[in-house]
Amino acid sequence: MRAPWAKYLWPGLPQLWLDGAWSGLALAIGSAALLNLLLLSTFVWVELLAPPVLLVGWLAVGAVWIGSAGLAYLTGKRRGSDRQAASTEDLFRHALGEYLRGNWYEAETVLGRLLRCEPRDIEARLMLASLLRHTRRLQEARQQLIRLERLEGCEKWSLEIGTERTLIAELEMASAGDDAIDPNSPEISQAA
Repeated sequence: MRAPWAKYLWPGLPQLWLDGAWSGLALAIGSAALLNLLLLSTFVWVELLAPPVLLVGWLAVGAVWIGSAGLAYLTGKRRGSDRQAASTEDLFRHALGEYLRGNWYEAETVLGRLLRCEPRDIEARLMLASLLRHTRRLQEARQQLIRLERLEGCEKWSLEIGTERTLIAELEMASAGDDAIDPNSPEISQAA
């Protein structure tokens, strides 16, 4: 929902355009009334307002104009970051749904997109490590856990990180045990 850059040319228009805010309408009407009064006082009825009052009026118009544009810009920036936060939250929900269904490839794809947008997302990286463990890519899972432990705020996830490490170690030991008791190995064939 992008509005053209021209919306910044009139005070109150960005709030009115994007939010439909009554305050934007009031600011736009008030600015128009003040500007019309000052234009009439400056060019038509020059005796209507004293020169110091005119100067203060023009300064007020400039301040309102610049202040409104700055406020609209900051609000637009915040709206953009809120939109990105909402989209990363949607991506996380989508990845979680795919993960819970066991759709490993789809979940990994969505988590990859999410981590490209927000590389410091602790929950997404932990889910990726768990997904990699489920798909028996244990070395990659361990690397994700190492990356995860470097992130600020990972302390509250230390129990889950430890659990993942334990599960990875158990899978490695089980895999090593399966290799040791391989029925196709030459030692077992000769003993039979």
